[in-house]
Amino acid sequence: MKILVPILFVFVAVSSFVTLNNTKNTTKAIAKDTMMADRQRQIDELKVKYAGKLEMPADSVFKNIKTLKGKTVEGVLSVMNNWGHALGVTCKFCHDLNDFSSEKPRHFNQTREMFDMTAKLNKEILASLKTFRQPVTMSCYSCHQEQKEPPH
Repeated sequence: MKILVPILFVFVAVSSFVTLNNTKNTTKAIAKDTMMADRQRQIDELKVKYAGKLEMPADSVFKNIKTLKGKTVEGVLSVMNNWGHALGVTCKFCHDLNDFSSEKPRHFNQTREMFDMTAKLNKEILASLKTFRQPVTMSCYSCHQEQKEPPH
């Protein structure tokens, strides 16, 4: 009986720990799926709105395109979806959904700076590394890992 109590205690502790970890992972996965679905819904609505213009240059269709000039409308929507995934956010994190060209949200300009930083890292610094198999590249996901703020 004396040995049964500690074994039972260890069993309960381990099973509780496993259950807590599985619950956290499930909750996190559900939240990510919800955000992905929301972003996809928003992008689908924009594709309907800009039907027939998806292959046009984005700066001729959207107002206020600065960083992604030269990309198509569909290309910009794809990039935005990738950025949203990398930061684990929806469109409204960076944009006013009633006026996508508005620069009022602080994240709008911050994204431009981060894009410029990443491009400079990839073109100037990482491309010059001789001991790594090329291309070595960084993206938003490299640091953010589906979090609004980089975890480190």
